[in-house]
Amino acid sequence: MLDPNQRSLLTSLLTPPPGMVFDTGVATTFSLDPLTLLGVPLHLAWLSSHDDRDWLTDPIRLLEALRRVSDRLTVFADRGHMLIPGQANALFALLEGTISEVRAPRGGAFHSKLWLLRFRNSEDEESVVLRLGVLSRNLTFDRSWDLSLVLEGTPGRSNVAANRPLGELVAQLPSWAVREVSPARRDLVQRLAADLRRTRWELPGQWEELRFHVLGTKRGRWDLGAADDLAVISPFLTTDALAQLCAGKRRCMALVSRPDSLAALPAEDGASFERCLVLDDAAETEDGEASESRDTLGLHAKAVVLRRGWKTHLFVGSANATTAAMVAGRNIEVMVELVGRRAKVGRVEDLLDKGGLGGVLADFDPRTPMEAPDPATTAAEAALESCQRALAAADMAIYCTRNGDGHWGLGLRANAPVDFDGVAALAWPLSLPPERGVDAAGLASGTEVDLGLFDAADVTGLTGFELSCAGQVRRFALHLSVHGLPSERDAAILRRIVRNREGFLRYLRLLLGDFGAGIGLLDPDGPEGKGSWRMGHGAIEALLEDMVRAWSREPERLRDVQRVVERLRGETDEDGAVVPPDFDALWTVFEQALQEAQ
Repeated sequence: MLDPNQRSLLTSLLTPPPGMVFDTGVATTFSLDPLTLLGVPLHLAWLSSHDDRDWLTDPIRLLEALRRVSDRLTVFADRGHMLIPGQANALFALLEGTISEVRAPRGGAFHSKLWLLRFRNSEDEESVVLRLGVLSRNLTFDRSWDLSLVLEGTPGRSNVAANRPLGELVAQLPSWAVREVSPARRDLVQRLAADLRRTRWELPGQWEELRFHVLGTKRGRWDLGAADDLAVISPFLTTDALAQLCAGKRRCMALVSRPDSLAALPAEDGASFERCLVLDDAAETEDGEASESRDTLGLHAKAVVLRRGWKTHLFVGSANATTAAMVAGRNIEVMVELVGRRAKVGRVEDLLDKGGLGGVLADFDPRTPMEAPDPATTAAEAALESCQRALAAADMAIYCTRNGDGHWGLGLRANAPVDFDGVAALAWPLSLPPERGVDAAGLASGTEVDLGLFDAADVTGLTGFELSCAGQVRRFALHLSVHGLPSERDAAILRRIVRNREGFLRYLRLLLGDFGAGIGLLDPDGPEGKGSWRMGHGAIEALLEDMVRAWSREPERLRDVQRVVERLRGETDEDGAVVPPDFDALWTVFEQALQEAQ
């Protein structure tokens, strides 16, 4: 039923089916790492047909993948829980349109982890496949133990009743956004929601029924009803949620959680279950790895397994066994229910067998010593949490002003004073490292915070914050609106990435794509070490042929080339013009043709 030896990667979820290409997509997540998101367009646009993993570290390929995909992918993430990436990158600015921060309508956390991707046949646009991923994993680099369910199907002509709760959730996402979602993106989300409602999913294995449960849109408990047997997997626990889950169950067989969560439970709560289990120490880390924070390692999966008569019910998704998720209904959560005959899909007790999760679990010893929380640390963490919430709730924006030498001054303003309550704060653009952070105390008095002077390529609304109190530190980022955004910002990013002739030529080959541009950088050191660019034997004829093919089949590809040439023409490096003069002479013929075709 849940085999720990069957591992899957997010990249497999993102890879289009054979013969198909990515069309549109929506994802939801609680926490978001921009560096993780930066790699998503690569898998959607490139790695489905290329097995070159070095592309993940190639800024030119990242740039082109973002251009191809970012307008058709929207990621909804909980406001105030964007992570600070492990490295700064000007390309983060190109994710601004993709990221949409939201707030749960009933005041809790926007906690669902969902991927809805639409793929179409590259030669027949009417041939469509929808892929749905319901996960317990956030869009981060965490290496915790998570669960995922991936379904595929083809939209039909009529709505499927079982899809209604999930279709309504997807359709509502733009209305929860902190900032207005563009009409074009709203339309894409609504089209995906409509496709979802009409899709019949292919069920995995021998499961027979499928149901969707969306929590947090309405007031009320999530009541699973009576059952014979019960097992619960949840890293976080509260007493009332466990009591609700156990109500009406004849036998509560197992509770799988984290040691600290089980230790914090009253003894009678643990006694409600026949066994309380945790991940075995050997399963916490891979061989040779050091232990990390339990926020990024250890158990993070969420599941409920029930038996009702001859049938097994498996619930997987994002909901913990906590008050906010299951009792008060404040959090937005998605759980999927699979139903099948227990003789075919497995029994609740199979979950604990050595062939199931039992091989990586160990019984929890309530006598296990747990480090008592330090009152001073607890108070500092509470102050940091309060300050983070205040900043996330504040109406803030970035204001840009150009100075005389072509740099841009960035100012951070809040419409009302922010209560820091004794917490120190730094702020900086995510395009630069945290060391560029400046004191943000002015926000407490309603004063503009001067973030400093920056190149146009570094201007972004993705803003990092570092909070500190009594030796405790917390970092997070917010997606803020930008006033006076430099019109040349995107062109400046292009110039920074494609900084020389070699980069220009490599980018050109990507743009021509399937036509295989017949150019190369030969003799890069050049005569007398000058790094001259030359055509190989017959290459100019091959390049001309490729451009003629592009003109006759997909002229839009040449408009992409035109966009790049216009932005880089006149730029120089140590070897001269970034756009080689001999290429520029060839290109003017196509440039004139494109102008006449307008």
